[in-house]
Amino acid sequence: MSRIEPYLLSLAGEYRVCSELNKRGIFATVTYGNRKSVDVYAISGRRECALKIEVKTTQRARFVTRIGQKKLARDPTAPDFWVLVQVRQNRDGSFADRFFVLTHREICKIQARRNRAYAKEYRTKHGGDPDFSAGVDNVTVADVAEHEDQWRKISVRFRGARTAR
Repeated sequence: MSRIEPYLLSLAGEYRVCSELNKRGIFATVTYGNRKSVDVYAISGRRECALKIEVKTTQRARFVTRIGQKKLARDPTAPDFWVLVQVRQNRDGSFADRFFVLTHREICKIQARRNRAYAKEYRTKHGGDPDFSAGVDNVTVADVAEHEDQWRKISVRFRGARTAR
């Protein structure tokens, strides 16, 4: 399998997420720029609800989240949802994508669980605590497998916003 250039891989994931949301009747658009705070905005038809979506795309079995490094766990401006996209290239050159849809709270819990397990292993091996500021937070496909194709989470959030008015 040939590797896709990281910038193009990120863009492909963002556009694929927008495409999936648009197919489900939710208007979604990519945000542009190097200093953007979110990758995709999903906006309900009547514009009474806008959701921020962070997209992480990989060709491997691991997604870099940087939740700890960016201090996102308690950030009130953090994304509402995370969509993790695993891009796999088939032998014939075609692609098969997998989508994992998580709320911000869900991914933060998964990341915290991973970090605790890593810290425990590190202490056993090295006798001290790891320096989390030096590493990069990530989750694996196995960590998020139960969230595969959970697009309903986003559509339910839109319905909830409409009925709350």
